[in-house]
Amino acid sequence: MAIGYLGPEGTFTHAAARELRPGADLVALTTQAQAIALVEDGSIEGAVVPVDNTVNGVVLPTWDALLGTTASRIVADTLVPVTFNAYALTGDVVPEVVVSHPHALAQCARYVSSLGVPSRAASSTAEACASLAPGEVAIAAPVCAELYPVATIATKVEDGAGAITQFGVVSRDDVRPTTDRWTTVFAALPERNAPGSLAALLTPLASLGCNLENIVARPLRGSVDYVFLLFVTDLDQDREASALDSLRAQCSGLSVLGRLAAAKHSRPDGASGIPARLAPVRS
Repeated sequence: MAIGYLGPEGTFTHAAARELRPGADLVALTTQAQAIALVEDGSIEGAVVPVDNTVNGVVLPTWDALLGTTASRIVADTLVPVTFNAYALTGDVVPEVVVSHPHALAQCARYVSSLGVPSRAASSTAEACASLAPGEVAIAAPVCAELYPVATIATKVEDGAGAITQFGVVSRDDVRPTTDRWTTVFAALPERNAPGSLAALLTPLASLGCNLENIVARPLRGSVDYVFLLFVTDLDQDREASALDSLRAQCSGLSVLGRLAAAKHSRPDGASGIPARLAPVRS
């Protein structure tokens, strides 16, 4: 059966799909919601989707789509280095608009600002090249120079070296990583919306020696309540089971959305990334 990915050809997701499922029949799809829905109903065997990015954080459309399923989860993942070039239909373009995926625009903010023109969001970096119009500048992966009739007008336009995007394979199979340790992503709905309810979720995890790498709150439609995505690291099968037991005691709803084995590292350029207003005060 086919493996879906966010197309068209030339996206970073396409590159990740070729790495994660070499030799598979790859099918270009439009959105994470579409790809994950096709996995859920059995139309395709799996789908490769972005899950996290070192510049823009977790990819919310992926996790929101997973929250709408009952059987699908992330079963494998990989890290793809991200670098961008700028393209136009002709090399002598006078820029009027810069177009790319919102995450790419964020990762190339200085270059985008230097053009001094409005930006337009595209569904993917490759789609930015595929739909390029006169006067537009697309920001996309280097491979797009081979796949689309565009001229390269600048290379390595990202703000800093070392950015990576984490991609995962969504499947209906419940497969654990082959590594000794991994990150489990829990979707947790507290029993009640009350002071201390979130602390009640997290305190038992700390007592188990689990590290909470990230927490993301997603609002419930038509409610003032939230579901929390808990990225809990350094787990194995036994520690994950213990974490599930501790969370279940505090939740009205609990599910595993996926397991991530690839280890992210700090950027090699030495930039701390600490926002200016949070930087240590020097006396």
